[in-house]
Amino acid sequence: SKNWDIFIPAAIEKSLNRGNIKDINAKVIFEAANGPMTFAVQEYCDKKGIVVVPDLLINAGGVIVSYFEWLKGLQHIRLGRLTKGWEQKSSRNLGSFLGLTDEKISGLQGPTEKNIVYTALEEIMCSSCDSVLKYAQENRCSLRVAAYSLTITKIAQTYREAGTVF
Repeated sequence: SKNWDIFIPAAIEKSLNRGNIKDINAKVIFEAANGPMTFAVQEYCDKKGIVVVPDLLINAGGVIVSYFEWLKGLQHIRLGRLTKGWEQKSSRNLGSFLGLTDEKISGLQGPTEKNIVYTALEEIMCSSCDSVLKYAQENRCSLRVAAYSLTITKIAQTYREAGTVF
């Protein structure tokens, strides 16, 4: 049993369980694995004041980027292609306004596909984390309960908007 500030279980499901519950001496646990802790461990962490950032939130990045790839495949174009011409024209106009040489203006390029993905991923993840933290504070619940509550609410809203009965 060691003391850690942060513990990141990233291997297998239920690696944190009743058998090793007393060995957990971290201030924060980031669940990088899928379902690395049992319900008993979550209860233990709640009682001990150990903050658990759930796998549902931590692992969302991979799912989001997979979604971007899926969208890209549907459109059969790379991300950013639709706005590239506009961005180049804007860069030229800005460069001219600032009195830059043509050589320097040509260096003002729009974002790469990688930049677009990273920026979108950062925005989605930060927004999600902010929402989960706010919900947890307002409702005095764990981050796991907050993440699942928000997720279920969004799913229900999507079904309502689609007119689907569930």
